[in-house]
Amino acid sequence: MKNMILRYTFLVALLCGATACKQVAKLNNGAYVGPFYTVGNVYETLEGLEPHIKRVAIMPLTSGRGNRDAERGVPQMQAILTEEFSRNRIFDIVTVTPNRMQRMFGKKAIYADEPLPHNFLQTLQRQTGCQAVLFTELTTFRAYPPVALGWKIHLFDLESEKLIWAVDEVFDGGQSPVANSLRRHIRKNHSTHNSAATELLVLDSPREMARYSLSELIGTLMKKNPKEITELAETIDNQKVPEKTVEVGPQPAPLEEEAPKGAKKPATPREEPSEI
Repeated sequence: MKNMILRYTFLVALLCGATACKQVAKLNNGAYVGPFYTVGNVYETLEGLEPHIKRVAIMPLTSGRGNRDAERGVPQMQAILTEEFSRNRIFDIVTVTPNRMQRMFGKKAIYADEPLPHNFLQTLQRQTGCQAVLFTELTTFRAYPPVALGWKIHLFDLESEKLIWAVDEVFDGGQSPVANSLRRHIRKNHSTHNSAATELLVLDSPREMARYSLSELIGTLMKKNPKEITELAETIDNQKVPEKTVEVGPQPAPLEEEAPKGAKKPATPREEPSEI
């Protein structure tokens, strides 16, 4: 009996020790405690993504001008780019292939900062039924460790030709905040049992860096809800202080006017009992 108690005590102590070791390990793991990367180079209009934008045409992914590494990475990153925008379901995606671009505009790719072909926006709107267009550029592509990817993305309204949203970021796995954020992304989306082997397997994967970086960038595109904005405005109006303050509660009796000196005070009439 005594030996059995000792065995159970030893087993409990062993389990507690293992749990404590895991907690200590988490305190030293950047994927849990950071520092983490924050996207900073973002532009978005105050209105955000307006409700009428339901379908968006994605232009073929271009590479940074003169960047051979990025040019080699475009075919691999194009599919992931489309997949991540479709996965987030912010809007419906219409992919415009290079061959379709060639048929419509005589060129297979267009940069956001170059002169557009004649009637480009009107033709694209008519041919695709979209309300906005997304220009994408792969500015950095380093496939060997530490992996690095750079994205330049612009979203334009086809009707008003207004820039709605733009980002220009480079995610370098050699920087601790980016590496920690990537490992956290892997742990949440792939390693359900916190497997170190799984983390190491995909940590140096350009595909995984692409999925992580695009999820961070797409997260900055906020879709405003007009109903929420209206309700917020009504709440603010209701919280305004009224011009005239109305006191609630018993009101003081009116003051009697003072009679002139020498005048007799009128007698108070005697109340007659009411007839029943």
